[in-house]
Amino acid sequence: MRPPHPDPIIDIHSLSCTYRDRGTVLKDLDLSIREGEFVLLTGPSGAGKSTLLRCINGLFQHDGIQGTASGEVRICGMDPADTRVCDLARLVGTVFQDPDHQLFSSDVESEIAFGLEQLGVDPAKMRGRIEEAAGVVGIEHLIQREVNALSWGERQRVAIASVIAMHPKILLLDEPTSGIDQSGAGHLVSVLKRLNEEIGLTIVVAEHRYEHFSRVCSRLVSIQDGTVCYDGLPVRPDLQVSERDQGSATGADVPDRPPLLSFEGIVYTYPGAARPALNGATLLVHAGEVVVLAGPNGSGKSTLLRHANGLLTPDRGTVKVGKEEIRGKSVAEIASSVGFLAQHADTQLFAETIGDEISFAPENLGFSPEKKEASVSRVMGALGLDRIGRFAHPLNLSVGEKQRVAIAGILAMETPVLVLDEPTLGLDPARKAGLAEGLRRFAREGKAVLVTTHDHEFATLLDGREVKMQDGRVVPMGGEQG
Repeated sequence: MRPPHPDPIIDIHSLSCTYRDRGTVLKDLDLSIREGEFVLLTGPSGAGKSTLLRCINGLFQHDGIQGTASGEVRICGMDPADTRVCDLARLVGTVFQDPDHQLFSSDVESEIAFGLEQLGVDPAKMRGRIEEAAGVVGIEHLIQREVNALSWGERQRVAIASVIAMHPKILLLDEPTSGIDQSGAGHLVSVLKRLNEEIGLTIVVAEHRYEHFSRVCSRLVSIQDGTVCYDGLPVRPDLQVSERDQGSATGADVPDRPPLLSFEGIVYTYPGAARPALNGATLLVHAGEVVVLAGPNGSGKSTLLRHANGLLTPDRGTVKVGKEEIRGKSVAEIASSVGFLAQHADTQLFAETIGDEISFAPENLGFSPEKKEASVSRVMGALGLDRIGRFAHPLNLSVGEKQRVAIAGILAMETPVLVLDEPTLGLDPARKAGLAEGLRRFAREGKAVLVTTHDHEFATLLDGREVKMQDGRVVPMGGEQG
């Protein structure tokens, strides 16, 4: 690793950030990062990690709606508050938690080229920069694909490539491995390590999946209650999960109970796609079990889950909840039986307050006022949302907090089937452990729980029956499709 430059490239003193509807998040924070450092930023959900990154790239200072900042911030010697965001973007590249927040071109090649065009890169050199960035993150095979046809993890890698292609001096990444499979995460970490070592790129990564970066970062900074509580070598024994908490790694046996959710021979092809995303997928989820669906990005996991509540209708095959086929039913009708969490909370949140968001579905399902209030209070307490309060705007929260609001909205419905797509986005280890225990408890109560996740630690905590997607089909873990 190159020795860092002695002068700080990021220099922050007494930084405080206050949101209008949720109070102060960062409190007199001091942090200096030298050019060439590789910093891992950790801390519980809502601690202020994303806010800190938004102060480094200037987005917080130039957003006069969400809140106010005080203190001194210097990035490459410039004050972000006095520098246009577009000018700072030439030096600071940011990969956000949700790739859909920064992707807007129709195809992958155009997406990577967009930033280069804004920088005025010579067209003769642009092709090389596009190919270089695509190769760095391993998406050469996606270069001609439509962005909307990609999986969440594939879109995440496109977002990273589009930033890397601009050759920034500082690279900020907010939960970059959240939607990427184990292989893709390992590849990304190797890429970042090489960029840091070979060209001296300064990298700051906010991440809960600590295990991916602990061996390659040069420094760990942990934030708690809005200030730095640890700054030093990347050694954090408190983040290790005990063997007792992990549960069995072999997964549970299929219970001797009827299936509550059945996918039978599901075939589905997205409009305009050359081949089916699902090609005969069959899976039974029984009452009383947790099923963990694994597999690489693009294997069909999210597509299968979207069939569970009628968001997608199979070209062939049947989906049943209990003994009843759901074809022909509306999503609203199925919602009384299947609680569905999409891969990113922003696609599900729409109400003005947390309380309205969580109570929306119970109210529409006909809960009595007493039952609705009891359900909302229960899930808010279980997920730690009562500390934020019912009147905060969901979309002004951190990604981890938004994720908990979305999960609370699903759990408040009290459905017999729970389907969750990558539910740990933005959740710290303690929240992940609590969610895993809650889902195991639901299974013990006789519910059927289906979860997709790339988070190996969370999958282990769930202690469920593990299956995987492979080329649009479901196969046992370690098995081959027939």
